[in-house]
Amino acid sequence: MEQKNNLVLQGTETFSRGALDNVALENGCLVLDSSAGRYLPYGSYTSPELAMPAFCNLNVSWNALAPDNTMLEVRCRVYAGGDWTGWMSFGKWAPGYPRRSVHTQTDDGLVFLMGDTVTVAVPGGGTGIQLQVNLSSNDGRVTPAVRLLAAAVRPLSWERQEGAIINRRLYLPEYSLAGRDPSFGRDMDLSLVIASLMNRWGEDILPEEVAYTMLDNATTGVHNAAYAVAAAACCGYSSWQAWLDLKDLRAQIHDGCSVGVEMETRLTGQLEPVRVWMALRGFGHDDEVLANFVVLNDPTAPHDGAVARTMSITDFLRYFTGRAIILRPKPRTFSATRPRRFRCGLEAGEEGEWFFTQKGARDPLPEDFNGWVACTLYDGVAHATTAHKTFHRMKRTAAGGVCFPQEVAQAGGRCSIYAVDQTGSMRVAEVQLPRPAAQQTPAEQQPGPGPAV
Repeated sequence: MEQKNNLVLQGTETFSRGALDNVALENGCLVLDSSAGRYLPYGSYTSPELAMPAFCNLNVSWNALAPDNTMLEVRCRVYAGGDWTGWMSFGKWAPGYPRRSVHTQTDDGLVFLMGDTVTVAVPGGGTGIQLQVNLSSNDGRVTPAVRLLAAAVRPLSWERQEGAIINRRLYLPEYSLAGRDPSFGRDMDLSLVIASLMNRWGEDILPEEVAYTMLDNATTGVHNAAYAVAAAACCGYSSWQAWLDLKDLRAQIHDGCSVGVEMETRLTGQLEPVRVWMALRGFGHDDEVLANFVVLNDPTAPHDGAVARTMSITDFLRYFTGRAIILRPKPRTFSATRPRRFRCGLEAGEEGEWFFTQKGARDPLPEDFNGWVACTLYDGVAHATTAHKTFHRMKRTAAGGVCFPQEVAQAGGRCSIYAVDQTGSMRVAEVQLPRPAAQQTPAEQQPGPGPAV
C-alpha cells in the first residue's frame, strides 16, 4: 500500500467529489460533456483541496486517452507559507501533440515548477495541493478521457521503513543504451525502463517509440517522468509516479507490479554522481553471507547482456532517491491509443536509395521528419522482444528515402526497416536484399525480377 504521501484519484466515486465544469463522468473517466449529440469544446475538472504531509517536492501523473484533435492540460497549485500559489501547468499534452513542459514560479521564487517536478523552498514546506485538468476538443465527435490523476510528495520528515524481507524476482527484458537512438544520449534511460516495464507483459514496444511519445520539446529531452507515465498509459497501462521507501517497493514486487526507480550513480569518466532510472527486478537473500540484495536492470551497462545488476540492500538505500514509477498490468476494460504503426512496402530507387510505399504508391518521409530510422538483419535468433535485435542506424535522404548502411548492404538477406517519427508513430517494412554471390543458395542465383518487396 502507498503511504499517504502518494494519492491516486480514479473512479466515478472519487472524481465526483471534485468540481466538474462542462465535464461528465463516463465509465469512471473524465470526459467532455455533450450537447445535442456533440462534445463541448472545453471543460475542466478541479479536485478538492488535499492535505499532505509537509513536503519539498511534488510530482503529478495522469493516465488519459487523447484522440486526434483533442488534448488536455494538467495543472496544480500548492498551499505553502499560509497561502495558495497560482496554478502551475505541466504543459498541454496529447500523444501526437508537440509537448512542451513549462517553467513557472511564484513571485518570491520559493515555489517553482521545472519540467515534471514542483519544488517548495518555503520554510515548513508545502502542506496541501490541488489538481486541475482542462480538456479540449476541436472535433465534436471525440473527447479526451482521463481515467487517473495522481500526486506524490517527498515529505520533509520521512520515516522510511524497510518492511518484511521477501525473496522474489520478476522477469524484465534487459535493454542497454548501447545501440539505441543516439539523439538522446544517456537521457534515454527512462524510455528504456518504461519499455522494459511494459514489454514484460508482451507489449513488444521499441524504446524509441516510447522516447518520441514522451519527448519534451521544451528541452528536446526524454527525462520528463510525467510524460513517460502518460506514454505508458497510452498503451492501456495504469501508471503513476510515487515517492516510496523500501517497504513500499517490497510490497509492489510482492504483488508482481513493475517498478522503475531513480538511482544516483557514477558513470565512467564522470566525477560527480548523476541520476539514472533503473528497472527494479526484485529482491533476494544470499544464505552464504546472510545478506539481502536487490536486483536491478541498469540501462547504462555496455550491452544488453550486462544490464542485470545485483546490489546489497545497504548500497541500494544509499543510492535510491525515493522516486519511483509504478506500472500495473493492462486492464482488459481499458482502451489504448498506443503509438501508431504502419505496415509499409519498400521500393528501390536510384543509387541504393529506397522509399517507403503505401498501397502501392511511393510515400517518402516528410521534409520535417525528425525521428529515428534503423534496420535489422534477420539472424535466425528468436529474440524475446524486437528491441533485443541489433539495429543499424539509417538516415533520411534529401528525397525522403533511406539508404542501407554499407555493412548491411554488403551482407544482404532479409531486412526489416523501422522509422519512428517525432510523434512516436512508426513505419515498418521488410525487404530481401541480395546476398553476395559467394553466400547465395542455388535458388537465389537464378535470375529473377529483382528484390522482393
